[in-house]
Amino acid sequence: MPSDAVETRTRPLTWAPWALTALMLAHHFGLWAWTSVSRGIPLLQMLDRWDSHHYSTLVLEGYSWPLWAFLPLYPGAVWLLREGLGGTLAPQVVGCLLSTLCLIAFVALNWHWSRRGRLSAAMTPRTAWGWFFFLFGPASFTLHSHHTEGLFLLLSFGALAFAARGALVPSAVLVALCIWTRNQGTFVAITAALLLAGREPSWRARLTRFTAMGVLAVLAFAGLLAFEWMQSGHPFMFMKAQREWNHVDSVWGAVRGLWFGNPWHKGFNGWLVLRNLFGAVWLVAALALLRRDRALGLYALLSLAVMLPQGDLGNAFRFGAVLFPVMFLAGDWLATRPGWLRWSVALLAVWLNHKVTHAYAIGRWAY
Repeated sequence: MPSDAVETRTRPLTWAPWALTALMLAHHFGLWAWTSVSRGIPLLQMLDRWDSHHYSTLVLEGYSWPLWAFLPLYPGAVWLLREGLGGTLAPQVVGCLLSTLCLIAFVALNWHWSRRGRLSAAMTPRTAWGWFFFLFGPASFTLHSHHTEGLFLLLSFGALAFAARGALVPSAVLVALCIWTRNQGTFVAITAALLLAGREPSWRARLTRFTAMGVLAVLAFAGLLAFEWMQSGHPFMFMKAQREWNHVDSVWGAVRGLWFGNPWHKGFNGWLVLRNLFGAVWLVAALALLRRDRALGLYALLSLAVMLPQGDLGNAFRFGAVLFPVMFLAGDWLATRPGWLRWSVALLAVWLNHKVTHAYAIGRWAY
């Protein structure tokens, strides 16, 4: 293949993030509107499925068992925005607005900082295919709907970007907010500490920076425990509530879940098979990312490994949606492949994204 053809395909396209974001949002909201009309499902009900409904309950009624499983920052932000807009809008509408704004802010900051050379190579795609693979990942609908993903994406990106530039204070603030948003916030804290330490020339300076971020992250986690204790009477109420979900009781149970061998796996489940295949792509991309940036690669691997105690990779679509370095790298790799492979994978990705987004709309498990 001529070298100029490869260069054209891997050259960053300034229009790509904006055009693909607009296309993805139009696709998803158009699909939901069409499904609402064709199936007679109210749009407000369609936007209030599964975890979205739990977040709506938190916004309207506050915490109760077992809703303590959900960390407080996202529902608190939706409540605050809703009150600021008059307190009458449905929580799921406000959640969609907040998440969509967070997604657009992520795209804008990534695009802006990358054009000015303020991002490491692993934090921004080199090609339009990198943006495509991220924006049309299986559960990308969670990035702009009533879920934590959009907010967490923006916060985690900011935390890691500032850490990679050596900015401790803004990174620590964003790390603290990540810890209050999702369990993965702990992994963001570890990654940010490693990125900060990696900039220092001596081991003593590295240890100092790593420890500084670690102390600030522990303080943020302590604040979360204090909130849980004051509100519920138990500092680890969120962990107690999360025990309501499927969990294995041994290492063997975690491994056995890879081929659906746990007691709750009954019969063939095509969705779980697809999630495991996506998990395999995630693992390969994370290992490749580890060679490029050890801290970000570790973040991707930890985010994958944390699902194993649940007994399968049933949440792989959703957990992977926020792992922008992994998705960017996979898309950039795809950009260097033969045309027949690129477009075949692209069609499969769009099909799966469409099916998952539609499944959520009609009330099928889509995470």
